[in-house]
Amino acid sequence: MNIKRAFPLAYLAAVGVVLLAGAGCAQIGARPEVVRHADMVLVNGKIVTVDKSFSVQEAVAIRDGKILAVGTTSNIRSLAADQTKVVDLQGRAVIPGLMDSHIHFLRAGFTWRREVRLDQAHSVQEILSLIEKRAGRISAGEWILTYGGWHYSQLKEQRAPTRQELDRVAPNNPVLLRILLPHASSHFAVLNSAALKAVGITRDTSVPPNGVIEKDAAGEPTGVLRRAAVPLALRNVPRASFQEKVDGLKLVMRDFHAAGLTSVIETVGGGVVDDDYQVLFELWRRNELTIRTALLYYTAKFEDGQRWMRHAPMGFGDDWLKINGFGEQLVNAVQDNLASAFPLKPEGLEEYRKFVTEAAKNRWSIQQHTTLGTTAKAYLDIFEEVDRQYPIRDLRWSMAHVETISEADMQRVKRLGMGLTIQDRQVIQSELMKQAWGNAAASAPPLKKMLEIGMPVGAGTDATVVTPYHPFTTLWWLVTGKDWAGRVVRPNDRISRQDALRIHTVGSAWFSFDDKIKGSIEPGKLADLVVLTDDYLTVPEDKIREISSVMTIVGGKIVYEAKQP
Repeated sequence: MNIKRAFPLAYLAAVGVVLLAGAGCAQIGARPEVVRHADMVLVNGKIVTVDKSFSVQEAVAIRDGKILAVGTTSNIRSLAADQTKVVDLQGRAVIPGLMDSHIHFLRAGFTWRREVRLDQAHSVQEILSLIEKRAGRISAGEWILTYGGWHYSQLKEQRAPTRQELDRVAPNNPVLLRILLPHASSHFAVLNSAALKAVGITRDTSVPPNGVIEKDAAGEPTGVLRRAAVPLALRNVPRASFQEKVDGLKLVMRDFHAAGLTSVIETVGGGVVDDDYQVLFELWRRNELTIRTALLYYTAKFEDGQRWMRHAPMGFGDDWLKINGFGEQLVNAVQDNLASAFPLKPEGLEEYRKFVTEAAKNRWSIQQHTTLGTTAKAYLDIFEEVDRQYPIRDLRWSMAHVETISEADMQRVKRLGMGLTIQDRQVIQSELMKQAWGNAAASAPPLKKMLEIGMPVGAGTDATVVTPYHPFTTLWWLVTGKDWAGRVVRPNDRISRQDALRIHTVGSAWFSFDDKIKGSIEPGKLADLVVLTDDYLTVPEDKIREISSVMTIVGGKIVYEAKQP
């Protein structure tokens, strides 16, 4: 139940607006004098509603932050008055605002102000140009960072920039470019000379166990750090202040809106301390949060969960920010990564069982990081045991990633009333997955079977460190089965554009208990819409990942407009 800034219930019948049977368009009722006009109408377009029949309309009307009606341009124009904002789409496609059902949104704000995003770079020279441009806009000594979301396999040269190349374009600024994949051997960073000096790494620096400080023939650091050596640099990068984090999250929201995102399930992640949650709550308090956020508390042990359960009730908040449960990690003693499952130690499993039992007892939802099929089976054994004592069907528990989950365990997920959230981690991790899983990587995750079985499925990225944050990259991956290098790596589990869009909108909204109020363009639902640069339904498949927003609307307000060329 919403406790702050709650929206009113659907009201269309009360104001006399009804749908024309079978057409999804609006007409004025018997007493037009009682009808208030729309605040905004979008006309002459292609409105992809993502309703049950996946209907496509010409126009949409918005009032009081909600969809008033959809239909033909002439019908929707009849709901406009002199004060109504009219947007002529000129044939452009409109889709529901996209929702990422598993992303690390808050953490991104800590570094975004100093980051150069390499998600869309295609060559070393393009990266160098981006860094040189940033260096030209900031003062000497200021950091330039890339904390993840890219991989050198996306580049024409199939390599990262060198220290010398970074020195050439940013000689007076410390530069650190990091790649972080869910496998210890894949943690990689390259630093320029100014960054090496700033973090104190020299030829004499002690190398931590399982770490590598790469050196040249003369014994000097090349700038490349691997595995456990990467944190040596990261811990010496200056931390952002509270206000810098707030300002950084505003920049993240701007870029997310430009990519077509309007809602997220925030999975927090490592590196976030309790006080950092106040960054989100501060933006919410100021009414400056423009990404609808369903927050999961990230915990390490049972006692953390107990503390948060006393802090506020499950569901506290409103349609902009609400507490959505626990995740993606509950107990550090039980977890997995791409290559290995957690050790099934009795004490770890007992703590995990105690945590999820308490969550079920107190009616809290959870989303559990689950990469491997063996891990999924172990969790489901516990979930079924808990369900017998405290039924979880209406709590919308879920597992994230599930790249190698078995069909039998998918059936168990459905029986428990759970859902699965899948992410496009394969886009930049395809080689690692193939090495770890062999032929199973061709169906990672087994999405067609998930949809056939019929459990709730949501889409997302796991951004901004592990993957790019662009939702159209995810949609492209779902449809084409390709990795960032353009290779078809999921030949067995490509899905239709319609199915892909559905799970990235209303499908993802299920996991925040919001599928009845957002995720499709239907009367009474929240007016979260994206006007696209290209028509998602007809553009060539390989162009899907290039789509972005021309205009993003959240709650009936324009929160982003692309600059005119």
